[in-house]
Amino acid sequence: MTVSNIKISDMAAYLKVELKKLLPNCSDLVIHGVNSSVAVCYISGLIDTKVLSSSILGVLTMMDEDEVNTELIRQTITICEIEREGNLDQVALKLLQGHVYIAVMDEYEGLLCNIAHFPTRAIAASENETVIFGPVLAFNESLGENIAVLRSYIKSPGLVVEPHIIGKKMETRIQLTYMSEYVDEQYIKYVKSRLEQIKTDGLLGNALLMQKLQNHPYALFPLMTLTERPDRTIQALMEGKIVIFMEGDSHVIIGPSSFIDFFLSVEDRYMSWGTGLFIRMLRFIGLMMSVFLTPIYVAALTFHYQMIPPALIVSLIETRSKVPFPPLLETLMLEMTMEFLREAGVRLPTKVGQTIGIVGGIVIGQAAVQAGFTSNILIMLVALAALGSFTTPNYLMSGSIRLIRYPMIIMAGLWGVLGIVFVAMLIFIHLLRQTSLGRPYLFPLFPFRRKDLTVDMLLTPQSHYSYRGSPVQNSPNSSENDHTSNRSSSKDPQSDSNQ
Repeated sequence: MTVSNIKISDMAAYLKVELKKLLPNCSDLVIHGVNSSVAVCYISGLIDTKVLSSSILGVLTMMDEDEVNTELIRQTITICEIEREGNLDQVALKLLQGHVYIAVMDEYEGLLCNIAHFPTRAIAASENETVIFGPVLAFNESLGENIAVLRSYIKSPGLVVEPHIIGKKMETRIQLTYMSEYVDEQYIKYVKSRLEQIKTDGLLGNALLMQKLQNHPYALFPLMTLTERPDRTIQALMEGKIVIFMEGDSHVIIGPSSFIDFFLSVEDRYMSWGTGLFIRMLRFIGLMMSVFLTPIYVAALTFHYQMIPPALIVSLIETRSKVPFPPLLETLMLEMTMEFLREAGVRLPTKVGQTIGIVGGIVIGQAAVQAGFTSNILIMLVALAALGSFTTPNYLMSGSIRLIRYPMIIMAGLWGVLGIVFVAMLIFIHLLRQTSLGRPYLFPLFPFRRKDLTVDMLLTPQSHYSYRGSPVQNSPNSSENDHTSNRSSSKDPQSDSNQ
């Protein structure tokens, strides 16, 4: 449907009839007739009303009705993004994206002015990734403001920002960003190919997009990182990674990501290398405690009493004398209770959630011991395992760690230490099979890269914002200093995903 050049007595009345056919359920569609020759159309709530009043309506009312035309309006209006459009089907779509349409009588094409102003919140401190040192700003739901925050830190022409559209109906806007001098071309090709393969009506958040970009949809662990912190995003860009922004989401996707990346925090770099190394070691110790502490307890009490020190076995017998359940069932009940408390604390309002987490844990734990449902030692071990999972700075990885603990507890109750080793080997094999945008998930452990492992773990002073070349999957023993050869001979991520 096009704006015809036939004689129309009232342009506003004509558009009201035609656009209502295309947008029959838009009660917020406004069609304002400046005069009998010129009409302005927009959807209230999606545009900047101040710009509309001063730069569009104010200019149109000052023009002579007999001499007005689209070229004169284009030259007079002080708006950067203006385009011609005569197809009313496209006009209807643009109105839903925050454009204003100016139609002139006897003109084949009208003008679309982009003055979109969607509701959003201001840039504020990060609530989910809190820090003591460093910037506290977090991204918000505005794509333009997020890119502006990123450019305020990286003032380099090497920062590439590529726009893409996802979804047939929602047409969600995303921005693919990377540093051209650091990124591996294989990663860019892989992401673009996966974006082209996505067939959906729309996506509501980057978490859903991340699931579609992963080449292993049934992976137990997150294969890419979600963050709302600009400093973590900048660190990833300087390491040669790709970052994806989405309109309407305050979190960005970072890839490729390795297993070690989920236990590293940008805040570690703000401290001395010794303090940062100590904190990172604490996180990995917390990982081991969270995964193995309660399964070892179940295995020791069920099959391997010889593992328990003689001085401790007496207190264990005394505390378990009133417990009617076997160690396996006792541990599963207490672990599930801890999960209930954690989930309730997250879903309830903030103040009530904190009360549930603290008071509920104390009351339920003490009552469970007095009633003989569990022992004091198990409560302490479950609490230590929960604290160990909380040390992980990434929430997605923390949830995966909590998940793998349950099959390990069950196998420990059935086969003892052999069951723990069996599940641990299955998890390790699973990790070896995973890739993130084609890069091995256990990099730099596999393939082994001593220099990159030193950068990640030791936090040497020269490691800040250092580019890490992509690994050669077929040649783990290749030289670690030859980044050029690694980038040119790295395995194609697309071919890896097809395997």
